[in-house]
Amino acid sequence: MDENKHKTIKKYFAAANSYRGFINYFDKVFPSEDFKRIYVLKGGPGTGKSSLMKKFSKALYDIECDVEEIYCSSDPSSLDGVIASRNGNKIAFIDGTAPHERDAIIPGAVDEIINLGNNWDKKWLIAKRDDIIALCKEKSESYKTAYQYLQIAGQAAKQIKFVYLSKFNELKAKTKAETFLPKLCLNSTGKIQTRLKSSFGRYGEFNLEIQESSDKKIIGVGGNDNSISLFLEVCLSRLMQISADITVFPSALDPDSLDAIELHNEELLILKKQNCEIDADEFVLLTEVDKERIKTSEAIRKDALNEAKRWFKIASDIHFRLEGIYSQAMNFEKNDRIFEEKTTELKNIL
Repeated sequence: MDENKHKTIKKYFAAANSYRGFINYFDKVFPSEDFKRIYVLKGGPGTGKSSLMKKFSKALYDIECDVEEIYCSSDPSSLDGVIASRNGNKIAFIDGTAPHERDAIIPGAVDEIINLGNNWDKKWLIAKRDDIIALCKEKSESYKTAYQYLQIAGQAAKQIKFVYLSKFNELKAKTKAETFLPKLCLNSTGKIQTRLKSSFGRYGEFNLEIQESSDKKIIGVGGNDNSISLFLEVCLSRLMQISADITVFPSALDPDSLDAIELHNEELLILKKQNCEIDADEFVLLTEVDKERIKTSEAIRKDALNEAKRWFKIASDIHFRLEGIYSQAMNFEKNDRIFEEKTTELKNIL
């Protein structure tokens, strides 16, 4: 019998390709002072960082830890991090390479660097020097082009958001929010965590499902993304006033917008959902002129996002070619020995 069958591995993002460029929330997701140990994995593409973290995730789940998997925003099949907790102790593994580069913030006492680059054949990589340099340059230029199109999409999105904000009935939204939000939160500290459920990359917009436990109350909010976000911001403001312990889920493309809010003490989750209890468009009254302005900007946004998606795919394909070169230089048996050594160490910590 599987003792962990009642548990799930929670899946999130901690960084995003946004209208403002690459946004990194690692400092909010992995604050060193919250952890007993953080292992920061270094090494080039294809050195096995994601594969090693997936092995650790399974091993930690098997010893009855609560596990969060943090996925790569550009490639949702790859891991950027793992968080595990048990008996009040938390540990983490992080991909500490660019673009979310991280070093040991509290060296030794909390943070430990594991350099998988020590397990590669340097002579092989030197022989491939020219190929690596050329691919790195192409990858950088492709990402730069993708972000330029995201910036164009962001300008159009800004125009749309302005129209919705100008016609948003905040009082009506507050009245609705008060029908289900708690009046006060006992034993709360006002702690705010940050996670992402959405990303934008080679597959366009990509969403992870937030795990919904059977005892959690779900409030689904439907409508236009701008209407939903404005309503969620009203809810967030109220929850902050009563110092609730919450997790906020910023939108990937627009860090100033929200996808969801989770209220921990009350077991409440408010999120964008098709089967919804609340239609956020009821709080926005648009004129025909407003709709025409939105239509024009939305066409620009959509075209720019399609081009951004195309260039992120080009960049990812080049990254996979780099992984192919580095993986041929790796001694993965040494990675396996790291796994065995650190698994024993983790069991003692947890």
